[in-house]
Amino acid sequence: MSPHVVVSTSQRSLAPRRAITSLSLLLAVSATAAAQTTGTVTGRVTDASSGTAVADAQVRVIGSTVGVMTRSDGTYRFVIASGRYEVRVSRIGYAAARDSVVVEAGATVTRDFRLDQTGLSLDQIVVVGSRRPDRTAVEAPVPIDVLSSEDLQNTGLTETSQVIQMLAPSFNFPRPSVNDGTDHVRPATLRGLGPDQVLVLVNGKRRHTTALVHVNGSVGRGSTSVDLNAIPVSSIDRIEILRDGAAAQYGSDAIAGVINVVLRADANRSISGSIGQTSEGDGRVTQVQTNYGVGFANNGFVHFSAEWRDRDSTNRARPDVTPQCTSGSYTVPNCVEGSRLSWQGDAGTRDWSAFANTSLPFGGGMELYAFGGYSKREGIAAGFFRRAFDDRTVRGIYPNGFLPLISSDIADASLSAGVRGVVSGWSWDLGGVYGQNGFEFGVHNSVNTSMGMSSPRDFYAGALRFNQMTLNGDLTRQFGTMIGPVNVAVGAEFRRDNFKLERGDENSYRVGTATILDGPNAGRPAAPFAQVFPGFRPEDETDASRNNVAGYVDVELSPTERLLIGLAGRAERYSDFGNTTDAKVALRYELTRGLAVRGAMQTGFRAPSLGQSYFSAVSTNFINVGGVSTPFEIRTFAVGSLGGQLLGAVALKPEESENVSAGVTFNPVRFFSLTADWYRVNIDERIVLSGNFIDSTVANLLEDNGIVGVSGARYFTNAVDTRTTGLDIVASFAIDLDTKGLLRFTGGFNENRTKVLHVDPTPPQLAAVASALFDRVERGRLEEGQPRRRLSLTSTYDVNRLGVMLHTSRYGKIVSRAPNPAQDQAFQAKWITDMSVSYKLTSQLSLALSGTNIFDVYPDTNITANQTRGIYLYSGLTPFGFNGAFWSVRASYQYERLPFMSRRKSASAPRKAGEE
Repeated sequence: MSPHVVVSTSQRSLAPRRAITSLSLLLAVSATAAAQTTGTVTGRVTDASSGTAVADAQVRVIGSTVGVMTRSDGTYRFVIASGRYEVRVSRIGYAAARDSVVVEAGATVTRDFRLDQTGLSLDQIVVVGSRRPDRTAVEAPVPIDVLSSEDLQNTGLTETSQVIQMLAPSFNFPRPSVNDGTDHVRPATLRGLGPDQVLVLVNGKRRHTTALVHVNGSVGRGSTSVDLNAIPVSSIDRIEILRDGAAAQYGSDAIAGVINVVLRADANRSISGSIGQTSEGDGRVTQVQTNYGVGFANNGFVHFSAEWRDRDSTNRARPDVTPQCTSGSYTVPNCVEGSRLSWQGDAGTRDWSAFANTSLPFGGGMELYAFGGYSKREGIAAGFFRRAFDDRTVRGIYPNGFLPLISSDIADASLSAGVRGVVSGWSWDLGGVYGQNGFEFGVHNSVNTSMGMSSPRDFYAGALRFNQMTLNGDLTRQFGTMIGPVNVAVGAEFRRDNFKLERGDENSYRVGTATILDGPNAGRPAAPFAQVFPGFRPEDETDASRNNVAGYVDVELSPTERLLIGLAGRAERYSDFGNTTDAKVALRYELTRGLAVRGAMQTGFRAPSLGQSYFSAVSTNFINVGGVSTPFEIRTFAVGSLGGQLLGAVALKPEESENVSAGVTFNPVRFFSLTADWYRVNIDERIVLSGNFIDSTVANLLEDNGIVGVSGARYFTNAVDTRTTGLDIVASFAIDLDTKGLLRFTGGFNENRTKVLHVDPTPPQLAAVASALFDRVERGRLEEGQPRRRLSLTSTYDVNRLGVMLHTSRYGKIVSRAPNPAQDQAFQAKWITDMSVSYKLTSQLSLALSGTNIFDVYPDTNITANQTRGIYLYSGLTPFGFNGAFWSVRASYQYERLPFMSRRKSASAPRKAGEE
C-alpha cells in the first residue's frame, strides 16, 4: 500500500504563496539579467503645428519586432537590447518621422518626435504586399489602400463589409434578398472578380472562409467567401487593401487582391452604443461596442473588443392581391380571401462577437503573440408564399396558405498564436492559425406535403461546417550589397482544410407516401421534402479533407535610390490535385521627387474549395417559364456523385490566372496624392456553377437511375475562361486651415469589364439542354451583374470638437439576364449619398448622427414580367440594396476607469502601453 501523506491546512495555504514567491524571484532574476543587456527609449510625440500630444502613433524600431503605440499624452516607452537603431514614428494623417538612437545597457535615452499633418495615410507602414518591415503604402510597387480606424468609425455603418464598400471604390458588396436564408452571409468582391478570388488576412495571417456555398441567383453564385462581418468594426485598427494579384506571395485565392485586417493594439478603453432604422420605419439596428486595452511593461499589450448587434428585418414586397382561395372552378374550403404579404428584404439577424489581440515580449528579444475571436449569428428569412390553392399546401394545416421561414445559426471561431524574434540579423516568425465556421439551417412554418396531415411544421435541415489549420514559418533579413539594399524573405506553409455536410432530420428530406389530399389534383403524387428548403439527405453527407504544403521566396532590391524591384516565387503541392508554381515581378521607378511609375506581372491560381467539390443539396428555385413563375426542385450534384457523373461532371481543377498591371503615383507635396493603375486579369478554367438543367429529359434520366423527387439539376465545372480589365484612380488632398480645422477630400474611381472568352462544350448527356451548361443568365451575371463603373467622393472636416463627413457614390449600370431575352433588364446608374456629424461634448464623451442613402434612393423597379404578380419590385443584384434611407445616432465614451469604478490608484490598476 502506498504511504498516506497528511498535509495540514496551514501547509496547504502556504503552498500557493511559496509558488508565487518562487515565480516572483524567477521573474526578478530574469528582469535583472535583462536589465544588464538592455536599455530604455522614451519620448513624446506631438503635433508640429499645435504642440498637442499625438496619441496612438506607431513607434517602431526598423529591422526588429519592437513597436509600441503612444499613450493619450503622446508619450511612449520601450525596452530593447543595447545597440544602434533607427526609430520610425507614423500616424495616419501625419507625415512619418525618423531618428537614430544609441541604446546602452541599463541606460535610458530620450527621443521626442514632432509630426507634420498631411491629412493622408501615405506614410502608414503596411503589412500586405511586401515582407519588408518598413514598407509604406506610397513606396509600394503595387496599389495599396489604407483605411484607418477613424475612417471606419466616421462612416456610422455597423457592418465591416458595408464600411469597406463605402471607402474603397473597387470593393462591391451587393445586398441580395434571395429567399433561401443564405443572405445571412453576404459575399463581397474586389475589382469585379469573384468573392472567392480575394484573399483575406487578419494581422497578416490567412483567414478561413465560411462553410456556406452560395448557390442562389445573386452575384457570387457558386462561390465560398470570407464572412468579413464576423470581425467587429470596433476591433479594427486599419484595413489594408492590396489591389493586385498576389498568389505568388500568399498562395491560393489572391487573384483579385488581398484584404488585410489589422486588429487594434492600443491601450485605449471605450464603450459605445447606437440605434437606427430605415425611413420606412423598419430595419431597426441596435448595437453596443466595447474596447479594453492594457499595456504591460517591456512593450506588451492586450486589447479586447466585443460587439452585440440586433438587426430587424426589412420588407419591400407588395401585397399579393390576386385570388388566394380560388383557382378555376375550385375554391379552398375555410379559406378567407384577401391580400397576402410576402417578404423581400434584409433578414433579421442577431449577432455577438468578441476579438482579442495580444503581444508579450520575453527574454532574448523574442515575442509571443496571439489573436482570435468568436462570433455567433442567428438569422431568420422567408421564402416564397405558398397560396391556398397551391398543391404544395396541405390545406388542412394552412387553409389560407403559408409563408415558410428559414433560420440560420452561424458560429465562427479563430485562434492564431506564434513566436517571433530576431537572430543574427534574421527576423523570424513561427506561428499558426486555426479557424472554423458552422452554418446550421432550420425550416419553420412549413410542411412536407408528401406526409399529408402528419407533417410537422418545423424541421432541422442540416448543417455545413468548415475548418482550416495553417502553420507558417517565415524568415526575413535586409542586406547591404554592391547593387544596393536587398530584403530577402523565405518561408514555408502547411495547411489542412476540412468540409463537412451533415444531414437534416428525416422528415426534412422524406419522400412520403401521401398524395395531394384535395382539390382538382387530388390523388396525384404530392411534393416531397420540407417546403422552401429541403433538408440535406444521408447521401449528401460528406466529411472531406485535403492538405497542402508550400514554400516561397520574396526578394526586394533597390539598385538605385529611385528603382525598386520585387521578385517572388511560390510552389505548392495539394493532396487532391497536385503541384502548382507561380511567380511575380514588380517594379517602381521614381522619375522625379513625388512622381513614380509602377507595374507588376504575375501568375496565380485558386484551388477549388472543398465546398465546390463536395456540396450536394436540393433547392426550390422559381424560374419564369412562359411568363409564369414556376417552382423547380433543383439538385446541386457533387462532381463525383452518381448524378453528377450521369450528367457529365468531372473533377474540378484549379483556376489559373495571369495578372498584368501598370500605374503612376504623383505625390508632389505632403497634402496631395494621385494614383492611377490599369490592370488585366486572365483566368483560365474558371469554376462556375452551371445553369439549371430543367428539361424533362434530365429529370427522366435521373429518375431512371433511382434519383427521384427532383425536377432539375446543376453542378460545378471549370467551364469558362474570362478576361477582366480595369482602371483604378485614387486622389487625395487635404487643406490645413490652422485654427479653423482640417479639410480632407478623397476621390476614387473604378472601371472594370469582364468578358467570357471561352465556354467548354456541353457533355453529350446534356444535348437536349446544350445551352444550359453556362447559359445566358450565368454569362450575364459574370459580365454585367456588377457595376462596370463606380465613382466615390468623400470629404471630411474636423475642427475642435466637431467632425463632419460627407460621402457620395455613383454606382454604374448593371444588367440582369433571363432565359427569355424579353425579360432582360438594365438597371440604371444611381447616386447614393451618406453623411455623419459628430461632436465631442467632453474629452471622453461624443455623440454622432449618421445617415446612409440620405436622399432615399431606390434602384429601378423590375419590369412587370419579373415582378411575380406585382409582389417583388426590386432585383437582388443591386449593389446598394433597396432599403432606402437609414438614420442612426451613436454615443461613445472613452475612459481610464468607468465612473462607477474606484478612482483610487491601486497596485492592480491597468497600465498604458509600455508603462511600468
